[in-house]
Amino acid sequence: MRSLHPILAFAGLLLCLASADAGTPKLARMYPPGGQTGTSVEVEITGKYLEQPREVLFYEPGIAVEALEPLLNVTGPTGKAQPVEPGTRVRLKLKIAADCPLGAHGLRLRTSTGLTEYHRFFVGPFPTVEENEVINKSRNDKRETALTVPVNTTVHGKLNDATDVDMYRVEVKRGQRVSAEIEAARLGVERGIPDLHLTIYDADGKKLAAADDSALYVQDPVLSVVADRDGAYYVEVRHSMFNGAGDVYRLHVGTFSRPTAIYPAGGAAGEELKVRFLGDPKGVTEQTVRLPANPGDFAFAAVVDGVQTPSPNRLRVSPFPNVLEAEPNDTPEAISSAPVATLPVAFNGIIEKPGDVDCFRFRAKKGEQFRFHAMAQALGSPLDAVIWIKAANAKPNTPAQRVSDSRPNQLGYAPAGGLNRDTHDPVLEFTAPADGEYILGIEDERGEGGADYVYRVEAKPDQNAVYTYIAPEAENQFQPQARQSISVPVGNRTTVQVAVFTTSRPFTGELELVGVNMPKGVTLHAPKLTPGLTRVPVVFESSADAIPGAVLVDLIVRPVGGKDPMPSGYRQSICMNAYGNNDYYLHTSIEKLALAVTDAAHFRVQVEEPKSALVQNGEMALKFKVIREAGFEGPVTVQMEWKPTGISTTTPVTVPADQTEGTYLLGAARNATAAAHQITLTAASGGARAGYSETGNRTYVSSQPFKMTVAEPHIDAKIARLSIERGKTATLVCKLNHLQSFEGTATATLARLPRGIELVEATKQITSKDKEVTFTLRATGDALVGNYQGIVLDLTVTDNGQSVRQLSGSGVLRVDAERGVSPKK
Repeated sequence: MRSLHPILAFAGLLLCLASADAGTPKLARMYPPGGQTGTSVEVEITGKYLEQPREVLFYEPGIAVEALEPLLNVTGPTGKAQPVEPGTRVRLKLKIAADCPLGAHGLRLRTSTGLTEYHRFFVGPFPTVEENEVINKSRNDKRETALTVPVNTTVHGKLNDATDVDMYRVEVKRGQRVSAEIEAARLGVERGIPDLHLTIYDADGKKLAAADDSALYVQDPVLSVVADRDGAYYVEVRHSMFNGAGDVYRLHVGTFSRPTAIYPAGGAAGEELKVRFLGDPKGVTEQTVRLPANPGDFAFAAVVDGVQTPSPNRLRVSPFPNVLEAEPNDTPEAISSAPVATLPVAFNGIIEKPGDVDCFRFRAKKGEQFRFHAMAQALGSPLDAVIWIKAANAKPNTPAQRVSDSRPNQLGYAPAGGLNRDTHDPVLEFTAPADGEYILGIEDERGEGGADYVYRVEAKPDQNAVYTYIAPEAENQFQPQARQSISVPVGNRTTVQVAVFTTSRPFTGELELVGVNMPKGVTLHAPKLTPGLTRVPVVFESSADAIPGAVLVDLIVRPVGGKDPMPSGYRQSICMNAYGNNDYYLHTSIEKLALAVTDAAHFRVQVEEPKSALVQNGEMALKFKVIREAGFEGPVTVQMEWKPTGISTTTPVTVPADQTEGTYLLGAARNATAAAHQITLTAASGGARAGYSETGNRTYVSSQPFKMTVAEPHIDAKIARLSIERGKTATLVCKLNHLQSFEGTATATLARLPRGIELVEATKQITSKDKEVTFTLRATGDALVGNYQGIVLDLTVTDNGQSVRQLSGSGVLRVDAERGVSPKK
């Protein structure tokens, strides 16, 4: 059966339940979390603001939507229908193709108003059964009450409380495997980390094997033993620390082979690769695999004894050949007569015992730059790799260039919080100091080793890639996926902050952002990226005749002016399984940006473009309008989400329900860069009290992109030091150095005067020709004796009909007591 297109629309009737302020939908849970290839499965989605579901956007091919509808009633314990809260449940029927790739399939639900968070649905090869103790009307906590399941079955189970134990019974023949694998942490949850424990017992209750983790899937354990007799065997699932509740899992149990590693861990694109499956209790199995034609990751599920592994191992597909280790190769001397590799190439081997070291020879020319990426943890190997390089003719004690870890950006992963195990795989950036031969060494940092400590070191020319991603919002640290997809209403705009990162060194020259595979009617507006600028506001605009729908697009950068292209693309790290101090233990990197055209919003925002520049150490008032559709009377909150360095803004401004206009205040520091910037204002339905960054039940739209220029101040003022006696007056002189001329007159006053100090004349009028301005101060009886700093000249200039305010200078005023009178305390 052919794989199906990833964008799959719904069929059936939709109920129009959306309110005028319905906003970003939220997907909290899917059940069941997976299904079998070649079958159809009903899935229930639970969340918020799901009133009008429209389609499901899949990131991988192989799954189609047969039906999609909001769920209005559920069957209660008595068998009667009970209503559910509107917008909280959706039922869909998924058709899984027979050749659907095994493993995780990312998806988002699109409603009439937006896209949900990224979630994963798992596909396996086995029939599924439910463990549900309510449906089965019995608990399966002990061997005596264990739920009997056929071999090669996937169980959808749930640990109802911290002490819950689920026991399963399978019948196997002597010499067959008893294999079990848990999918729980991999499912991805919003909060917490499912940490389950797996045990296999024989019919007498003897423990045969147990695990609560695995190198292959971290906190998801895998086990496999060989049955020594015909009969029943038991698989137990529980919490590792008896401290969880409500954890959902998929248990694969049967006679399948569960390789903990495959060697070699990859090969050349489009070629056949002879591999060995490691970690099987029945011994090593060999098989020939045809690798895909395109380089990258290859999810490969082994088939042994006619049964497929329930979830795939990761193989690498490269555009260059393999070099396999040949023992002995523990030292540079041991490989003195070994073949010398020509880069690029992939070095493959196994650290087979504690203390083992593998060495390879390669050739490089002076000045050549190569990137050595040792993959082990990313492949599910227990190896904690260290790699080093030194010249083949170096003396024994010569220090080597040595690396034990990597940074996320070196791996092409966008910045994200928490822990990412792939960064335990080292990346070494090597520049050959001279023509000649060099030694690459690899070992375990802890000195460990074993039969499945597989590695693969890909050595290729160092190429600096520039990737894009949507920058996480600091105020949404507990919602790491907040607004990391694009939802643009028909005939409207939306803005996101797009950031870039490089894999090795900062980029040079100007770059432009380009959308690839954009839907018809949607355009992208983005300012140029200049060196040192790593984040910009990007406006997605939908035409009035755009058709609602969802697609996956790429967002790349390219040099301005048609210069040599660079590797680029969209990379977003999806964080799941939050624990403790906002740490995330599951990172999924996606390479496409989800973009949806939604139904029309009930309002738009329009900014009156500034007619004058915002001067350094000054401020400006932006005027904007909220254009409301008929019937929409709710409040709208406006904020500038991205601002140039040195620019400050007011708190979010809420336009009340009975108004349509507002003013947004901007300020520029004295060190703000003088330049022109493309910026926008973002408007969200609802008031500021609800929390501007609270994405639920909010619709976001954007103003048109407009130019704001930051310029030098009109005047640089020097304020003379002055002393004044309480009850008297004194004259303060401000010397004026004109940096920018202005037409007509400007209004000048003094700001930040201390208590009890008054201006005899509140303001003065000056022109571009004036060299100074004086103010008469009066010290009242309320003035307190002392020195006061920070008095500034407050100047308002009218430029192109718009008032521009700036502060300049910094004066010192000393207040003295009346002569012959004790100072007032």
